[in-house]
Amino acid sequence: MTAYPRAALISALPTLFDQRGAVDLDATKAAYEGLADAPVDGVFVAGTTGEFTTLSDEERLAVCAVAGAVFGPERTYWHVGAASTHQAGQLTAVAVDQGARRLAALTPYYFPATESALLTYYETVVARAAGVPVYGYVFADRTTTTVPPELLGRLAGTGLAGVKISGEGSAAVATYLAAMPDPQIAVYSGADLEFAEVVGIGATGVVSGVSSVLPAPFLAVRDALRAGDAVALEVARERARRAVVATRHGNLAHLKAVLELRGVAASGLRAPLDGISPADRRALATDVADLL
Repeated sequence: MTAYPRAALISALPTLFDQRGAVDLDATKAAYEGLADAPVDGVFVAGTTGEFTTLSDEERLAVCAVAGAVFGPERTYWHVGAASTHQAGQLTAVAVDQGARRLAALTPYYFPATESALLTYYETVVARAAGVPVYGYVFADRTTTTVPPELLGRLAGTGLAGVKISGEGSAAVATYLAAMPDPQIAVYSGADLEFAEVVGIGATGVVSGVSSVLPAPFLAVRDALRAGDAVALEVARERARRAVVATRHGNLAHLKAVLELRGVAASGLRAPLDGISPADRRALATDVADLL
C-alpha cells in the first residue's frame, strides 16, 4: 500500500446552546477542550455542523474565537462565508483583526450565485483577508449554488489556498482535482466515509463532522494512510464506518448526544431539525461505547 504522509483530518465542530437557545460559550469551550488533545490537523468552526446559518455574525465570531483559543490559530479555520459579498467581506476583516490565521468561505447561498458574482465574492474575501489563507467551500445541496469543476478551478485562481467539496463522492472530487490550476492548492472532501478514497486520488484529506465527537476512528484512518499500513487501515475504516452509521451520517442531534456521553452539557439545536429520541439515544450509547 502507498503511504500518504500528508493525509490530513480536519474536524468540523458543533456549536452548543443552552436551554433558552442562546449560544453557550462555556459548553462549547468544554466540547472543544475535549477534542483538543486529539491530534487532529485542524478544526473547521461555525460551518454546517456548527449551525452557522442560525448564528448572528457576533455569535459566529465569538464561537470561532473560542476555538482559536483552544486549538491555536494555526489549527483553526474560521468560517466567514455568507449570503452576500458584503457580509462575507466584513466577517473576513473582523476575523483577521481578531487573530484568525485560517479562513474558510462557503459560496453565497439561497440565491444561486452567478459565475461573475462568485468570482467577485472570492476576490473580495481574499483581498480582505490580507494574506491570511482562504479556503473555498462548495456544497450545492445546501446553498443552491452549483460550482462545476472548471468554475471551481477559476475560483481557486483568485488566490484560494484550498477548497472543501461537500455533498460529492470521490469520483466527483477527482474531476475537481483535475481542474485545479495549481497542484499546491489543497482539496478536502466532506465525505467522512471516503477518507481513504479521496486521499488515494490526490486530495489532501477530509473535513469530518463525526470526527469532532468521535475522533479516534478517523485519526486511526489518517495514521494508517500516513504509514501505508493496509491492515491497520482496514480495521480503522470499519470503526470509522460504525461511527458514521451510529450518528446517522453526522446528524446534528446525534453528534450532540455523543458529546453528552463524553460529559459535555446537553445542547439543543437551533437548526430546524428534530432532536434525538430516547430510543435512539439508548441505541447510540451502545453503538459508540467502544469508539469514545
